[in-house]
Amino acid sequence: MRKIKNILILAGGDGDRFWPLENKVLFNFLGDPFIIHLIRQLKEYAEKIHIVSHSSNASTIKRLIDNYHLSVNTDVTIQKSDIPGQAGAIETMKNFISGEVLILNANDKIDFSILKNITQLPFKNNQIILFGKKVNEYFPGGYFKFNNANQLEEVIEKPKKEAVPSNVIKLVLDYFSDFKILTNIISTVKTLNDDIYEQAINKILKENNVNKDYFVYDGEFISLKYPWHVLKMMKSYLRELNKRYISKSAKISKKSKIIGDVFISDNVVIGDYVKILGPVFIGENSIIGDYSLVRESHIGEDCLIGSYSEIARSYIANKVFLHRNYVGDSVLDNEVMMGAQAVTANLRFDGETIKSNIYENKVDTNFYKLGAIIGRESKIGVNTTIFPGVKIGKKTWVGPGESVRYDLEDKTYLIFGEEKNNLKV
Repeated sequence: MRKIKNILILAGGDGDRFWPLENKVLFNFLGDPFIIHLIRQLKEYAEKIHIVSHSSNASTIKRLIDNYHLSVNTDVTIQKSDIPGQAGAIETMKNFISGEVLILNANDKIDFSILKNITQLPFKNNQIILFGKKVNEYFPGGYFKFNNANQLEEVIEKPKKEAVPSNVIKLVLDYFSDFKILTNIISTVKTLNDDIYEQAINKILKENNVNKDYFVYDGEFISLKYPWHVLKMMKSYLRELNKRYISKSAKISKKSKIIGDVFISDNVVIGDYVKILGPVFIGENSIIGDYSLVRESHIGEDCLIGSYSEIARSYIANKVFLHRNYVGDSVLDNEVMMGAQAVTANLRFDGETIKSNIYENKVDTNFYKLGAIIGRESKIGVNTTIFPGVKIGKKTWVGPGESVRYDLEDKTYLIFGEEKNNLKV
């Protein structure tokens, strides 16, 4: 099996849709950043991996690659082009990549064994291969449009729900036998919209001298597009815990009970009468206090899950402090603190799916259970109730006894029902 000469990972930015979370590619799952999981999977298929990143995370990605010794030639380039979006990332690399290239998103989880469809085929000049995925529900992305002969005609970007041309969405998993096929076309696209890359692909599909092919992928596909997608990604990684691992340095009370597949890291402390129902991951140096219940959740490093807390189907990042809390179907970023009896509601009384505001529009999360999504370094006061699907910004404080029904922006202080600027952070 040959290897693809170049794989280009687009890691240029988070986008406002991921707020109040940030750095998708650096989110930790099972103890490692997502970008590291990605490179580990791809190195089997690549001679060289190129990463285009934002200036805010480039140095961190470089350091991680050096520290993990991934045994594949990898470089990191900061996106500098004035062209917006994915086209700008590609434009940045036009003088660094020659020959064949596979382009993909840094925030997508895919079974990359699908790439054998490329590596087992003989090389062809002037070739483009796109990958699609059949879906059963609306996805806010590009859709394949086929002609009567079932040939791929074009990609329709973000059609309305009632106007999708097929049930096959386009993955950002695009192969070009020559990078110049793409970069030369990008330079000819004139538009004020952020869809230069998509328009370039459609131009290529209309070229008569290009060999065009596509594959429909039927495996798992998860994209970190919205913040609640962290829970889908978490669930996928937890399924990979197909056996029990407990570090020899972990201190676990004989009065606790552990059921199912778990990964309990170094120096974890689990108190009396704790119940853990797998799959569960617990990072290094974290403490699970007496009488707590943890089920189907991911807990990071240096956390204190105080006594009598319940964590259900939730992602807890690093250095989170809880005390007598219920946290269900929620995402808590680094250094979040919740006072005693603060809880996250996660279910609507009417049984409908939970909606979330994105760009002042209501977006259906397609989750029937969804709790809070809380940005880093935020503090939630005692006896606070957070309503289903509410997002709380970074460095935001919520006073004791509040009912949080709507999203709170970064650096807000909600006290006595009034939102103020948080001047203390």
